Amino acid sequence: MGIPGLTAYINKHKCNFLEHYKLRDTYLVIDGNNIKYLLYEKCTCNNWTFGGDYDNYEQYISDFFDDLLKCNVTPLVFFDGAVESKKFKTIVRRMKRRLDILPTSAFKTNCPEQIFPLLNERVFINVLKEKNIRFVQCLFEADNIIASVAKILNCPVLSYDSDFYVYGSLFIPFDTLQTDVIKDSDGNGYIKFCKIYKIEKLFKYFTGLDQSKIILAAILLGNDYVEPGTFRNFFRYLKLDSSSVNYYTRQHCISRILLWLSKYSLYDAIIEILSRLTMPMRQKILDLIEMSINGCRNECAEILVTLGFSRDYITHVNTYHFNRSFKFDRDINTLTYIEEVRGRYNESTEEDKEEDDEIEIAKIFTESELMFNTATISDLPIWFVNELRTGKYPSYFLDLIIHRLCVCPIQVEDFRYPSNIKVSLKILSIIIGILKLMVDNNINYIKYLMRTEDKKIMCYKLEAIEIMNIFSLPFSFNLRDIPSLTQREILNNTLGITDMDCINELPPKWILYVGCIKYWIHQQECPISHKCYLYSLFICMLFDIVDFKIGKYRSIEAFNKKYKKTMEAIKQKRKESNYNSCCIINGTIHEAYNEIIHDDYVLAAPFFISLFEVDETLYNTDKFDIHIVHVFGEFQSCLKHTMDLNTLLGCPYPQTKVAHLYNGTLLYNLCNTFKTHHNIEEYINIVLQMSPSLLRFFNTFLLKVKPMFLCMFQNK
Repeated sequence: MGIPGLTAYINKHKCNFLEHYKLRDTYLVIDGNNIKYLLYEKCTCNNWTFGGDYDNYEQYISDFFDDLLKCNVTPLVFFDGAVESKKFKTIVRRMKRRLDILPTSAFKTNCPEQIFPLLNERVFINVLKEKNIRFVQCLFEADNIIASVAKILNCPVLSYDSDFYVYGSLFIPFDTLQTDVIKDSDGNGYIKFCKIYKIEKLFKYFTGLDQSKIILAAILLGNDYVEPGTFRNFFRYLKLDSSSVNYYTRQHCISRILLWLSKYSLYDAIIEILSRLTMPMRQKILDLIEMSINGCRNECAEILVTLGFSRDYITHVNTYHFNRSFKFDRDINTLTYIEEVRGRYNESTEEDKEEDDEIEIAKIFTESELMFNTATISDLPIWFVNELRTGKYPSYFLDLIIHRLCVCPIQVEDFRYPSNIKVSLKILSIIIGILKLMVDNNINYIKYLMRTEDKKIMCYKLEAIEIMNIFSLPFSFNLRDIPSLTQREILNNTLGITDMDCINELPPKWILYVGCIKYWIHQQECPISHKCYLYSLFICMLFDIVDFKIGKYRSIEAFNKKYKKTMEAIKQKRKESNYNSCCIINGTIHEAYNEIIHDDYVLAAPFFISLFEVDETLYNTDKFDIHIVHVFGEFQSCLKHTMDLNTLLGCPYPQTKVAHLYNGTLLYNLCNTFKTHHNIEEYINIVLQMSPSLLRFFNTFLLKVKPMFLCMFQNK
């Protein structure tokens, strides 16, 4: 997750470390966990308030990979797997920081950190699959494997993670990659201009540095595996302020450490560092140093197979960097401890804050009984591991299996109410119950970390639901051997749609989505006092059809440029022919869909498109209704876990296309509009009266699904 200040340091001295590069005709190893966020930032123009504009995101990802393919670049995308134990504390610190900075009512445009939506990885992976882009999910953190594969293939890594300034592979910082694709001057294809980093330039600048010592520098500078304040005594030795976040102090700190390391051998540098650590810390830090220098060897061969490389290629490829092994063979207990004198700056306030934070975090992890059971991986069924590698299952499944722990991400929420994950805990319990039977009968419960209403992080216990007894499953089973009828029964029972014939009248692609809406309505933690939320979701589903038929438009100006004359012609023709717009509801949803005429799609579109605009007055004022975002955040949590359960069961229902059905900005604006109308159906009928066949379809759909939501529609 990066080394604080290192990217800024490289950029400050970029003429020394970065060189111009034409990206073309090569493999490109992509840090998926990093790039998926960077692309979301760029495509949404920092509009992350409303919980996910997934349609824009999908299009942006698609265009990004199309550009790479146009340049004859072969992308290889890597995703992280299970969180390593040492990083959970870093994750909790990040959760605490986000809770501290997130607004509680009015949304602030100057919020210093983005909150990414829950389903962005799902959308990202869907695009990769549709475009046949090769990708793989590692079993643990991917960074080391990414660098190793890039070295094997002699190709660059694309990321914005400053760790890749350290690993020794060719590295393209994402912010240097130009948006445009241009024709190369040699006339032989297309290129993307960017800048590339080669670690040899850093070694030339600091004579005496090498690959092992730059990794040691990364540990000293503070990465996710190092507790805050670990090297405070060592920094006193270098007369540096390790606690300062000041830009200039960080730059000086980086330069000073690199210069210091360039003057020492690796062994002597380690001795100087360990001598300034207390005895209990020495072995832990030495283990970290050895692990970091030696890197990751075990997973690379299987990863390359998953990416489509032949085993013959892997056998003959030059993998010399896997075979080196560093071992510090001196007895660290004989080193004399050196206590350095405090510097001139005042450390006490910063130390007290760090100690308070660490005590609070230590309490959380004492409660969670955090464990790291790598043996569990080897016990997993081969088919399950293979499907994990191909990205079929989300990485948190591994956290449930290995750590018995789930970290609930912080979202934009109404902090007066419980975390939006609470409504989906029943689904999570079912997932745990299935994983328990499949991989380890000892997973009787997990712990999950969740924010409280007073913005603290607490650890809770969640029992696995014993699905074996409910559904008469065998004691030991393969999920793929369960009849599809039983798989569907598990999902229907979880969502509460077991006895509802109307669910089968829906288009297959909508069944899981509507079933999830049914579950969400009946699990509300945050009370819904109005039907506006439900109608908003339904109207979004209707817009998916309009979008598909007329093309994707998100501004009235762009739509009018294409359709203004067409709309005028349609209206004039209907006026001349005394067009009858009566709307009779009968028949099936499928029949109503087939009878929608194209002109009605065109006439209805402006209503939907106008609701994609963000009202700028919402920002920095009390007009922003965070409660709407919170309620839809609960639904998104339900949708995420419903889709994960569906995948685990082998997809008894077609998986939901999130980017087609969920747009946070559209939902917010719809809900805000509907809240001002006493009779929402009457309003919808007025809005769509010029598109009678489309309105007929919508009313037919409502007629079929209303029995699923009697609690809402009977509530006056």
